[in-house]
Amino acid sequence: MENPGAVFVPKARLYVVNAERQVVAGPLVVARRRAYHREWLLGFLGVTSRAVVEPWRDHFVAVEEADADD
Repeated sequence: MENPGAVFVPKARLYVVNAERQVVAGPLVVARRRAYHREWLLGFLGVTSRAVVEPWRDHFVAVEEADADD
């Protein structure tokens, strides 16, 4: 993706998926975002603890196909 900042906008609905493209969690609604080096830090509505999202480390983030701009 050339411009992830265009996807990680407030109110965007994201899904956490595994390597087989199975949905693990979501939809998650972006509350805030910030670029950090070559990565993005995201905050989601209703998620108040990092412990909630920690199991999703090393997974992928996806958007619904209708939301994709490819």
